[in-house]
Amino acid sequence: MSIIGYKYRSGSPLPSYVEELIPAQLAAVRVACLLAAPLLLASSVLDRIVAPALWLQLSGVRILAAGLLLLIGQEARTPTMPVLSLSVAGIAVICSTVELAIFGTGTFHSPYLYAPLIVLAGIAMVIPLRPQQALVLNLESLLIVLVPLLLTHRGPQEDVLLGAATAYLFTLAVISVAASGVQDKLRRREHLARGEFARHAGLLQLGTLAGGLAHELSNPLNALFLQADMVLRDPGNVLARVEKMRGNMERMRDILEAMRNGARLSGGERRPVELAREVDLAFTLIEGRLRNRVAMVRAYAELPPVYCQPTLLGQVLVNLLANAADAVAKAPSPRLALRLRRENNEALIEVEDNGTGVPEELRTKIFEPFFSTKGDQGNGLGLWISSEIARLHGGTLTVHRGTSGGALFRLALPIDPRGGAPSIATPAQVQPAA
Repeated sequence: MSIIGYKYRSGSPLPSYVEELIPAQLAAVRVACLLAAPLLLASSVLDRIVAPALWLQLSGVRILAAGLLLLIGQEARTPTMPVLSLSVAGIAVICSTVELAIFGTGTFHSPYLYAPLIVLAGIAMVIPLRPQQALVLNLESLLIVLVPLLLTHRGPQEDVLLGAATAYLFTLAVISVAASGVQDKLRRREHLARGEFARHAGLLQLGTLAGGLAHELSNPLNALFLQADMVLRDPGNVLARVEKMRGNMERMRDILEAMRNGARLSGGERRPVELAREVDLAFTLIEGRLRNRVAMVRAYAELPPVYCQPTLLGQVLVNLLANAADAVAKAPSPRLALRLRRENNEALIEVEDNGTGVPEELRTKIFEPFFSTKGDQGNGLGLWISSEIARLHGGTLTVHRGTSGGALFRLALPIDPRGGAPSIATPAQVQPAA
């Protein structure tokens, strides 16, 4: 399933169950191939003991199979590769190698006769499959292993051995498919629970911002009433007063628009978005926490549109800015930097602070669910949700060491392929948060 063609679910900023499952399946396929390749090669020791005359031929087959498995594992690194196709190819390589070993080491008296049981068990335990996928892979394994044996001439004793092997294989296949169904239900329930928790976390964050936003609205509203009162008292200077009133109303409009975007947890459709506008709206939501306390550096390059869902992008930006504000809360000279720039075909949004930074050993863990460096004050979901939103837009969210030793979060998003103006850098402006 293509990530680019993903449509967001209504009511949650998180990916759908299938979209969340695909990366886990691809990672599991890589692990399975990396495990199977050396195990197939190691079994050549038994080939040497059981069938020394065919040892070289079987070793050549095993080396070829290991190479194919490593190639499949490498292909599984591509996010858009079909999981089922890769799994079918991997199972075909493993089962075919095992089948050749069975025929080369005594057929029905081969020590490998029950080796396919390991393959079927591995399908259920290593790869997180949906029941339909598990059924396809188990049927494939049974066909590759049993059909050649059924077509082989055999006597009564071999019939008994074949019947026993067939019974074991079918039993384990049924168990494998049933176990995949049970695990699939558990994973779906966990996904729904995390999605609901994420929605509550978003509402909690919005509630935390609401008090500050009320203060932000009261300032331009009071100024608006003051200007209106002055117009009534001094009608001769109406144009200047109206211009100031308009500025206050625009300020209130921006605050309300930013709050409305933050209140919507549903995704909606993607559209071309001006990043500078979205960054400013996100900044509006936490401006009250920064004004007169934090020095801001803003450097915006002129960028073509980015094709994304603005509500979810806003949630990422607010989270990054809020984290940066927390990071510099106790800094002696707090400073934040907001930058927009272009690198190749990606638009980069960088949020840098001069706080204590993120230790190198935690730069991967902080994007895991429920991992927080804030103790009881954090729920460990903000950066995880943000990284998922970035991934589903075809981008990435990473953390680096900033120029002053603090944290530098970099959100990379693909630029709208339908065109746009080249980036033109503008000089940075150092100013107090306004």
